[in-house]
Amino acid sequence: MSPKLLEYNLTRLIIIGGFFIVGLFGAKLIAATYYQKMFYQFSEPTRAMEVDFREQIEAEKDPYKLCTLGNSFLKSEKTDLALLSFQKATTLDPKYRDAWTLRGYAELKTNQPQEAVNSLKKAESIDPIYPRTYELLAIAYNQTGDSDAAKKAEEKYQYLTKNSQ
Repeated sequence: MSPKLLEYNLTRLIIIGGFFIVGLFGAKLIAATYYQKMFYQFSEPTRAMEVDFREQIEAEKDPYKLCTLGNSFLKSEKTDLALLSFQKATTLDPKYRDAWTLRGYAELKTNQPQEAVNSLKKAESIDPIYPRTYELLAIAYNQTGDSDAAKKAEEKYQYLTKNSQ
């Protein structure tokens, strides 16, 4: 093969490779633009729905309905809305054990272990023999680094579940 023919073929390969690279980046750019446009279109109704949920929580005056609503939010992984529901429920009825327990659970899910400990301690003061409170307290104490308190909460949980069966 002559050097001119080799140079000609090599030049053609470089040009063809350049077209493929430009085409690839062009396709990525078009796809990114399309994705951004679609994301914006679909996120707008989601934001509007979240505003509606927040208004519904704000308007609700029944702590039991708020806890039911909060549980629905937990199941659909809308933990921030669930926490908002449980916070309102505990404000409306400070003696509602389940609202405090669920609030503590939602605080754990939103990485607020110290707030969870505070909420779960309130649930414990309302009902000191409810096992779920101690199960969650053990987790919360572990997350705050208080292993002694976590061990005590776990022991109480084991004691209460053993005696309830």
